[in-house]
Amino acid sequence: MNFADRGKKPRIQNRLAITVLLLGFFFAGCETRESLMRKRIKNVEKGLLKAVFLKGLKPEKKSLAERMQFYKVPGVSMAVMDQYKIEWARAYGVKDVQTLEPVTPDTVFQAGALSQPVAAAAALRFVDKGFLDLEGDVAGKLRSWKITQSPAAGRKKVLLSGLLTHSAGFPARVFPGIPQDKPVPSLVQVLNGEAPAETFPLEIEYPPGSQALYTESGFVILQQLLADIDDSPFPALMKTAVLDPAGMSSSTFELPFPEGLRPRAAAGHMRNGQLLEGKWLNYPELAAKGLWSTASDLASFALEIVAEAMGKSTKILSASSARAMLTPRIGTRGLGFAGEGSAEDSHFFLQGKTEGFTCGLVFYPARGQGAVIISNSENGSLLIDEILRGISDAYKWPDYKAQERPLFRLDPSIYQQYVGRYQVTSDYFLDVTYEDYYLVIRPTGQAPTKFYVENQSMFFSMDPFIRIQFRKDEKGNVEGIVLWQQDFEQTAKKIN
Repeated sequence: MNFADRGKKPRIQNRLAITVLLLGFFFAGCETRESLMRKRIKNVEKGLLKAVFLKGLKPEKKSLAERMQFYKVPGVSMAVMDQYKIEWARAYGVKDVQTLEPVTPDTVFQAGALSQPVAAAAALRFVDKGFLDLEGDVAGKLRSWKITQSPAAGRKKVLLSGLLTHSAGFPARVFPGIPQDKPVPSLVQVLNGEAPAETFPLEIEYPPGSQALYTESGFVILQQLLADIDDSPFPALMKTAVLDPAGMSSSTFELPFPEGLRPRAAAGHMRNGQLLEGKWLNYPELAAKGLWSTASDLASFALEIVAEAMGKSTKILSASSARAMLTPRIGTRGLGFAGEGSAEDSHFFLQGKTEGFTCGLVFYPARGQGAVIISNSENGSLLIDEILRGISDAYKWPDYKAQERPLFRLDPSIYQQYVGRYQVTSDYFLDVTYEDYYLVIRPTGQAPTKFYVENQSMFFSMDPFIRIQFRKDEKGNVEGIVLWQQDFEQTAKKIN
């Protein structure tokens, strides 16, 4: 071998070594991203967090399977987003406690209030096209029904923005749904409170724009407004305006529920874990709570609106309309969504429910991260909160954290005045005793729960997180309890 050949061989070997090293880095990077996703999924599945933990202790992590069993939630589906795309979507449990058919990511659930931002996007699309004015009076655009006002409402106009932000002057109202064996009223019958509708007529009761008060009434009127303008059935216009452009191929506003989707539908369940009679209720208030969807479809909708707000897409809205949709206008209320935070911590969110179903959506636009979680149980909102805390822990979000609570000890005489029996109904009671530094409440037919001191009249439980307040009469005697669990409130009168 000559000196020239001897010089070439090491150079070739060096090039091969560098190539192998670079390929190793490339494949290691791919593997790392995949392994990171798997790690995050595992952390979520094994790392659900309760609402509170006691000072001096670490937050206790629970598995998703444990908490589904604890809350009697049959099925859950979720889609988690990162880097402005769906990173993973998984489903757990069963559609129906009787058939035990498993939930899959393609299972459709009632989306409750998550119907509202989807309907709001359609309204803003009409604004972009010049058919509606966001700050214009909607009364002149309604043909099939007319808005009426009480004397207390004043003479202010009802604006489209007011309908979308729950600030149009309508009283708080949640429509109850209609069992499958009962006739479904038309939307005008719902608006007028006419049979077979079993609700009161919609009427403005306070000056529009004076406050944001959660009510589904505004979106019921929005539904009629859009149908009048487009001169087409609401489900059809929603499919054309929003569902198809957003890639929501498994979603529908159709009523009655389409036969073709029935095999994929989850059934609703009550708080006690039992199947809802008829499997679900019908909601002619489609824009308020009538959407059926999957977690992935709802995530796709959120990602599309964010892409439009960033000027990267125009499938549904202009950039200005999309940004307006994600911007709080009255308190936390925006045009369909709610929003909080600033800079990288800014996020929009919404939770909703129908009879037997619950759902939640969160997205951080600056981070490109978020999640959609839907369940087929009325207890699902409690589980969804714990899942969000688990996702927050896995993805390092600034919000949705377990809260540390200090322990206090009151004088025994204070605990003693709360001891006794409290009546909720004729056959349901709360028996209160105290031990050491906490109260113990034994509901009829249920396991006892410890309640720790928040202040002299307020106490809280750990699992599940419940707050109670003891109420006193004018003489200072305890007369009852008020109990809060999320948006659920219950009162009990002291009888012993």
